[in-house]
Amino acid sequence: MAVILIVDADTNLLSSLGLFIAAEGHVVRTATNGIEALNLARANRPDVLVSDTRTPGMGGVELVREMRRDPVLSSVPVILTYNGALPPRVRVYRFLRKPLRYAKLLKILQRAERFCAKQRVRERPGNWRLVRRDTHHGAHHGVARDLKHEPKPS
Repeated sequence: MAVILIVDADTNLLSSLGLFIAAEGHVVRTATNGIEALNLARANRPDVLVSDTRTPGMGGVELVREMRRDPVLSSVPVILTYNGALPPRVRVYRFLRKPLRYAKLLKILQRAERFCAKQRVRERPGNWRLVRRDTHHGAHHGVARDLKHEPKPS
């Protein structure tokens, strides 16, 4: 279950999209502009951000650029939605043209969620398994043992 932050000025779209994504088991947070979204993201880091490029106050492109400057938010996958011409160059997980096809959005969200999960595992050294090769005399050569569950030798 991922935390998805959705940003769009169209409150009808925001509501229907939020309900659709929540029905898939995700926790959904919504914002109607980029400034509100940035504040929500800083208060509680989302797993994935879905934002329209045209929102009042701070557009989607500016929102992405601000997030990339923040060390906590810089790795959040962003799906940027747009009407008309492709937005200017900005580092996002995926661009998605409106009108949105919900089935396609769900597939992209699932991929982004897996991407985010892999990033979290890489960022947390406590999750890494420490393994050593036992090459002591009397022990089987080349036997890997999990050091996490083994007492330290005296």
